[in-house]
Amino acid sequence: MKINDIIAYTKELAPYETAGEWDNVGLLVGSGDTEVCRVLTALDITPAVVEEAREKDCKLIVSHHPVIFDPLKTLTPDSAVYALVKNDIAALCLHTNLDRAEQGVNTALGKALGLKNTVLYPDDYLLIGDTDAAYTAAEYAALIKERLNAPDVRFTGGTVHRVAVSSGGGGEGVELAARYGFDAFVTGEMKHHQYLWAAAHGIAAFDAGHFSTEDVVIKPLTALFTKRFPDTRFIIGNSCVCPYDAI
Repeated sequence: MKINDIIAYTKELAPYETAGEWDNVGLLVGSGDTEVCRVLTALDITPAVVEEAREKDCKLIVSHHPVIFDPLKTLTPDSAVYALVKNDIAALCLHTNLDRAEQGVNTALGKALGLKNTVLYPDDYLLIGDTDAAYTAAEYAALIKERLNAPDVRFTGGTVHRVAVSSGGGGEGVELAARYGFDAFVTGEMKHHQYLWAAAHGIAAFDAGHFSTEDVVIKPLTALFTKRFPDTRFIIGNSCVCPYDAI
């Protein structure tokens, strides 16, 4: 199979034109004509992830975060892009288009948290749903930490029943959650003024970390690839881990 076959499928799964105008998605390194038998999947492409792909004879890495985002000004041996080129490994990146996809990141986050009656609002990078019962903020923070295997969860007080989620750096979605009539909001990054806004408006807001709220998509995404391309082996990378600890 060629990389172009996988590209064609990803355009069905998460159309590239739905990505933010500022984003950089698609095949960022390598040739679509390259034949592949083994593919590594990971949230990020780091030098360690590239080395893992090399060791496992994977000629393609599919990631969520773009390995090239800003224009390259230098290319040094310690960079992931340099390692990709050196080892003849391609990089296919699905970012905000995967956030907005029906089977994308926010959907995976909602499923990981066990939300019911979910509705996706792709234009707002938001998925909404209901919990199985009412929770206090502290109870729900503990549930999030366990379900996402998050190092820590920051939160504001309140009760939790109707939840909006926006993975990764989606802190601005807290105002949308309130506008849509939801009492809780889960994301991966919140700024100080967003915490203040949540507290002032009675929203139980939860910051579970960028990595933890997005890495949940890698397993279901890999399963989709495996189902579509049964003759190709898709391997979840084990070298892509949360970059920080917490106490």
